[in-house]
Amino acid sequence: MSTNEYNGHPDARKAKGNPLAWINLFLLAVIVIACNYIGCHEYGRKDLTGEEQRFSISERTRNVLQSDRIQKRDTPVHIIFAFKRSTPNYARMRYLLEEYERYGKGKVVVECFDPMRQPNRAREISQIYGMDFNQNLCVVDARKDCTLPIKTFEEQQGDRQHVRIRPGTAFVKYETLPDESRRAVALMMDEVVCGALTEAVEGNMRQMYAVEGKGGISRDDQALLELIGTITNNLNIQLSWVNLGSVDRLPADAEGLIIVSPTTDFTEKEMDVVREYWEREGRNSVFVALNPTSEKLPYLYRFLREQGIRPNSDRVLLRDRTRAYYDISAVFPKGLNCTKSFWNGTTHVEGQCMSLTLEHADENEASLRKLTAFPLIMTTPEYYGETRLDLNPSFTPKEDREGPLCLAAAVTRGNPLHPNDMSTLLVLGNTDMLSRENARAEQRDYLHSLWSWMSDRPEYAGKSANHDMTVKIDLNRHSRSALETLTLLVMPLLALLVGLVIWNTRRH
Repeated sequence: MSTNEYNGHPDARKAKGNPLAWINLFLLAVIVIACNYIGCHEYGRKDLTGEEQRFSISERTRNVLQSDRIQKRDTPVHIIFAFKRSTPNYARMRYLLEEYERYGKGKVVVECFDPMRQPNRAREISQIYGMDFNQNLCVVDARKDCTLPIKTFEEQQGDRQHVRIRPGTAFVKYETLPDESRRAVALMMDEVVCGALTEAVEGNMRQMYAVEGKGGISRDDQALLELIGTITNNLNIQLSWVNLGSVDRLPADAEGLIIVSPTTDFTEKEMDVVREYWEREGRNSVFVALNPTSEKLPYLYRFLREQGIRPNSDRVLLRDRTRAYYDISAVFPKGLNCTKSFWNGTTHVEGQCMSLTLEHADENEASLRKLTAFPLIMTTPEYYGETRLDLNPSFTPKEDREGPLCLAAAVTRGNPLHPNDMSTLLVLGNTDMLSRENARAEQRDYLHSLWSWMSDRPEYAGKSANHDMTVKIDLNRHSRSALETLTLLVMPLLALLVGLVIWNTRRH
């Protein structure tokens, strides 16, 4: 055995004294530290729940949080999420609120706490807002100093108008089952919090007026205004009633006029009130939903034709059918920028529809008045406008209108570059779209985007979040027909065939 000491490989000894190796180690340490620092401040999140996006806020909410209305505030908006941790969907709701804080970029601060586990903090919140924690609550505070207590005698004055408190029961939508029990069908948190955020930031609500006394809607029956009321509440708009026959002009604070499903025509004096409002300086909006089953309304139709929209008083039907078919395949065409998220998207419109024609009687006059028309909903080519009311309709080229047809249209009066001095007119040839039972999700989002455009709030346009807790299968006309054939013919015949085979086997 050799007594010589082993000093390692010669190349290894060279590496120990090589300064380049130490520089590489130093650079590697710098890169690791820099990556960790950047990762702590700049990071991304990916929702892996597919198309449902259960842990993501809607496109509309992201637009609101990134708008000047929020980003140009001097002080941030505080959202206090006081929910018990044992509440169903607690983790999901908390993740959604973290999205609010992330997209708010410092202008939205979220505080989550459990009143049962943090009684001291719950006592502080109770003293500030004058409430008791007998249920889950969410507070949206847009005041300059959210630590000051609110005086109980203040209602809509002072800082109280910039505070909104929503109960936890409003965050979940329930459905009543045939056995009178209820089940949760959708998480409404994104819609509720975004609406409360808008109300708290703006304070006073804006006014829109719905016309009564024409047979369409009334104070006692507001079924057709239910969807519109939900949209206007989210936009911090209050609906009031007006009888055009008893006023000479609409109030100065009117930011919109709503005419839904009239069955009797307006008088010339009433239409003068509408024209005065339409021609008034500033930003004014008129919404009209026509009922195809009602009689012709000459004075109202004349006003619409003057703006470039002509109601055709027909029924939109599917060709090659011996019976009337009121399930219309439609497309959202390109046009208004506020509906960009829906361009070339498809939908199904239920109920009877009236087609609209976009034309100006005098193009020179329309140019002088700065009138511009836009189609909003178009049918596919296999539909036509039936002018007769026959029980067995058929397409007649000389009498009927050939598709594609326009089901909804809009008109602007003024310069689009000056939105504060531009009037907007929106006309629907269908009233069932305003019903919650018949309106589809994309139609509700589409109408919400149009109302945000009418009220000069482009940041509120876009699609809402899909936070349904139930699985829904949306079938078109062909899919339903195939399913009916499968369940009514194929499956019974298959069961009969299996029974015959078994019977024949036992017989032998």
